[in-house]
Amino acid sequence: MAQKELVRRMDVSLYLDRIRYRGTTDPSLETLLGLHKCHVLSVPFESLSIHCGEKITLDPPSVYDKIVQRHRGGFCFENNSLFFWLLKEMGYQVQMVSGHVQNIFTKRYGPPNDHMVLLVDLGNQRWICDVGFGDAFRTPLLLEADKEQVQDNGVFKLQQDGEKWYLQRLLEDEGTGTQEWTSLYKFTQKEQKLEDFRGMCEYHQTSPSSIFFSKSFCSLHVPEGKVTYMGWRLIITTFTGTSSQKTTIQLPEEEIPNVLRERFGIVLTSQLIPKDDAIIPPPPIY
Repeated sequence: MAQKELVRRMDVSLYLDRIRYRGTTDPSLETLLGLHKCHVLSVPFESLSIHCGEKITLDPPSVYDKIVQRHRGGFCFENNSLFFWLLKEMGYQVQMVSGHVQNIFTKRYGPPNDHMVLLVDLGNQRWICDVGFGDAFRTPLLLEADKEQVQDNGVFKLQQDGEKWYLQRLLEDEGTGTQEWTSLYKFTQKEQKLEDFRGMCEYHQTSPSSIFFSKSFCSLHVPEGKVTYMGWRLIITTFTGTSSQKTTIQLPEEEIPNVLRERFGIVLTSQLIPKDDAIIPPPPIY
């Protein structure tokens, strides 16, 4: 069988159909807000390729083929590099920057270029975009320190410490019921190129310190919350302001393909090997 030829120029209209975007296409703030939210509500954040024996590369046409044409999801480098390409095609001034994620299990920050974040310049304002992080905001945030920014899935703010910026989310402690600001990741405004993330793309596919390697998962925002498959579980999260309610359903292994198809619109062509291993903490130097 002949190898499928990949597109070398983005079909913007096909991308917009994929994310069900029906708004304006001029490079304005209104368009940016709509594109970002539509992507987050349409494209899953997932590690399934790693657990299906599929190699992830950061070749833009391959990522476009996977997410737009084959209706898959991806991890941060895939989702955000594809969104970067879309914004460039639509006339936005956008750059990639390096982020360090605070692991929700180990509470440690990842290495440099652990995460890709996008910054968009509009007039005299700069906006942070991120369609490749499961617990992040749904529409871009204004890059302004200490400003509480309320969204329909929570309250976020950015804190600045010299050149470092910290993305924080207001969360309710399940044990005490008190609210506290929790850092999701940190980043700087130093511009990076796609090739700068290739090493960490390999790391996340092979390191036991990476959630992507250690756990097979797929997560998607829905209007009322979030739906997540992980290992042998389906987790349904409902957001209510700064609090959330979770319902966990245990999945027989033979039901996982049906859940991926019905909940996330994903049909895998290779066998998934479910995984839900503990994450080995990285060295505490970040």
